[in-house]
Amino acid sequence: MDYFRYFEEVARAMSFTKASKNLHISQQALSEYIKRMEQHFDIALFNRKPTLHLTHAGELLREYISQSVYREEQLLADFSRIRTRQVGRIRLGITPTRAPIFFPLIFTRFNKMHPAVELSLREDHTQFLVKDLAEGKIDFVIALENTGVQLSRTVTTTTLLQDRKLYFLAAKPLLLNAGFPPRRIPHAVSRGVALEQIKQIPIILKPGISRIHDQVFQEYQKRKIKPKIVIESSHVFPLLPLCAAGNAGAFVSHTILRYITEHYPHIMDRMLALPVNNLPINCDVALMYCGGVPMSVHFEDFMLVTKEVFAAY
Repeated sequence: MDYFRYFEEVARAMSFTKASKNLHISQQALSEYIKRMEQHFDIALFNRKPTLHLTHAGELLREYISQSVYREEQLLADFSRIRTRQVGRIRLGITPTRAPIFFPLIFTRFNKMHPAVELSLREDHTQFLVKDLAEGKIDFVIALENTGVQLSRTVTTTTLLQDRKLYFLAAKPLLLNAGFPPRRIPHAVSRGVALEQIKQIPIILKPGISRIHDQVFQEYQKRKIKPKIVIESSHVFPLLPLCAAGNAGAFVSHTILRYITEHYPHIMDRMLALPVNNLPINCDVALMYCGGVPMSVHFEDFMLVTKEVFAAY
């Protein structure tokens, strides 16, 4: 890089004599450096006559050096911000159903604290997110806690939310068409229903990879009931209009019901939410991360914000 420094000083002083004094080397040595540069690039960088001035190639080289110095300064500034933990990246994995509920709240709060920290989001099922967490492909996972998925010893789990109440969403005409006694509907809304009471109603159920699917299906099998599944889908929200239209019912946890009630009031106005009494579920949500590794400030703040969001929900 001395060659570039010598060239830049000559270009600034437009004199080998002045430049050599500023650089504390002999004029002959400086002239030799510039000649070697011109031989290396196979192009003239200076015109020596009638007075010393840059060629077009020399002007391009000077501009390149100027940009390189600016970029190096930017790089050093970025390195400094990384060292002082002002910038960085957090890779978050979250289950698809919970992403629209919690991620906007987490992002809004965290971004105010660390606007220069990038948040990347990946939506997937718990078992795949946990695997990527253990392999270092993501930094945090917000997912179901009790899924039976084998966790690596390096993974630390913190419970964020207990979600153990199941509801059955259905339009009133669907309940009536399935033979549900009209006089029992108000009681069912306030006190709940047993699984046997809704066994004839067609349902939308999540695929087998879903925690609710596993728990609901196990209860059907225990009671030797064959459910009338009309659709299997990983995402309940897009299918809510089908429920509101009376085509099928759907099982949701308390957390999902609260979100639907708040964000889809025009649909919920046409549906009933019946607590399912004899079907206990466990859809507790946890924050998972690899423990035993020193965390940066923004990692610690992300954990704090996430816990605050869930505590307030």
